[in-house]
Amino acid sequence: MSSGSSSTAGSNAYSSDMVEADFLKRNRVLHVARLGLSFALLAGSIAVIACEAIPYNHYKSTVKWASVGLDLWPPNLDIRPSIAAIACGCVIAALNLIYFVVAVLPSPYSRIQLLNGYSSASAIAGFITALVGILFSIYLPSSTYPTGYTRNETLQSWTCKWSSYDGDTTAPSHFSRDCHDSRAGFALLYVLLALEICMGFGALAGAWFQKSVGRRREEQLQLEKLEIATKQAYRA
Repeated sequence: MSSGSSSTAGSNAYSSDMVEADFLKRNRVLHVARLGLSFALLAGSIAVIACEAIPYNHYKSTVKWASVGLDLWPPNLDIRPSIAAIACGCVIAALNLIYFVVAVLPSPYSRIQLLNGYSSASAIAGFITALVGILFSIYLPSSTYPTGYTRNETLQSWTCKWSSYDGDTTAPSHFSRDCHDSRAGFALLYVLLALEICMGFGALAGAWFQKSVGRRREEQLQLEKLEIATKQAYRA
């Protein structure tokens, strides 16, 4: 009886070690994958800020020329999409910078649960931010325009409109660059949206791994309690 109990205990301990080793291995792979996604999101959000800031700064530096009769921008221009894209980039960059720093800094304590929770929150917040930025740029809610106009222009639509003209029309300086930059910034918002979805799946995988190993630990604890109770009953 003693020999059988010892063998069972050893088998359970070996099984528990295998479960823990498998969990740690999966978590390391997931940790590296989420770090890569976080870095990509950080780089992408900085790229969005840079792409949108260039045409926005060009607008800010030239809009004052209207006071001397040099109108580069129409009265129905709406710059809110550019501001929204820059704000979205800043929010996503901040969220992923925090995650990257927390994940990389060494710690004597396990941060698996913390990183799982933060990656979930970051993915949800980033997804909503990118989605709002895209929808805002497309639909321009609460948009108004002067009498005589039927729609608003954005920095992207106005600067890109000049490149579609044929003949001898020459686009104002930097309009071609602003067109390409604003298009790239808007396209990158879709990339950030897709990456946030991937980060969300990574967060779900981490939570599932943690829940699975927690259940196995609970089963192992119940087995150990049963073995102790059996031994006590045998001795009695």
